[in-house]
Amino acid sequence: MSVKLAVFYNMVSSVISFIGMIIGVILGQSHNETGLWIFALAAGGFLYIALVDLLPELRPVEARKDESPLWHLVLQNFGLLTGAGIMVLIAYYEEDIKATIRF
Repeated sequence: MSVKLAVFYNMVSSVISFIGMIIGVILGQSHNETGLWIFALAAGGFLYIALVDLLPELRPVEARKDESPLWHLVLQNFGLLTGAGIMVLIAYYEEDIKATIRF
């Protein structure tokens, strides 16, 4: 792909993203329930992209001869569960966090 074509596709992607942001803001301000659906779709999209990129990278880890492959599995799962736990804590204490930083 040429540089000129790559810049063109990047600009098209940027313009479409900007149009989507404008539509999302308009819909989010028009109805309270619509905003919740937009947040749910955005969160689902982020989770999908993260998992599609993350999970294939977890698989090819090769253990050295003095390490157990089970240790890598435990460590990777610990990282995933820690991230999920942090998200749950942020969601649970969202109002307290907002009050603390006066947002």
